[in-house]
Amino acid sequence: MTSSMKRKIAVVLADRANYGRLKPVLKILKESNQMQLILICAGSMLLNRFGSAVDIVRADGFEIDEEVYIEVEGSHLATMTKSIGLGIIEFTQVLSRLKPDFAMVIGDRYEVLSVAIAAVYQNICLIHFQGGEVSGSIDELTRHAITKLSHYHFPATKRAGDNVLAMGEDPKTVFPFGCPSVDV
Repeated sequence: MTSSMKRKIAVVLADRANYGRLKPVLKILKESNQMQLILICAGSMLLNRFGSAVDIVRADGFEIDEEVYIEVEGSHLATMTKSIGLGIIEFTQVLSRLKPDFAMVIGDRYEVLSVAIAAVYQNICLIHFQGGEVSGSIDELTRHAITKLSHYHFPATKRAGDNVLAMGEDPKTVFPFGCPSVDV
């Protein structure tokens, strides 16, 4: 299959833990003859104070297609909320330009919520890893919002998969295969 015929999948990494969990999936996508990996790093992946995790991704042989700076300084609830708004604007521009067939996200971070909103409002099929988990914090609410915006679900456990199904998601779109990093 030629590269022009490959389906484009934009994977967004918002922090170091996202990368660690999705690294096995990224390797498969990078080597795929059917998919063209578009790798987008954002959030704390890009910040020096968090160790510039984007450099680890590059050192592992992945090409970063986009760096999206959306963090509003301050580490307050208001700055996180402002970062979500800025993220929606920035990810809308990036996804509009790159025109992926799919967007892939993991977890429950506020940056990921921005990606989810930007993707689904542009009719980009959203794939979500690790939905359905229960934590009792704002992360849970964010995770569930991302789940409801998503088209395909890859929860890490059967229980999380059952939670996704309880939210009304189509069983044909829920695949509780486990956390991808378990294979590492």
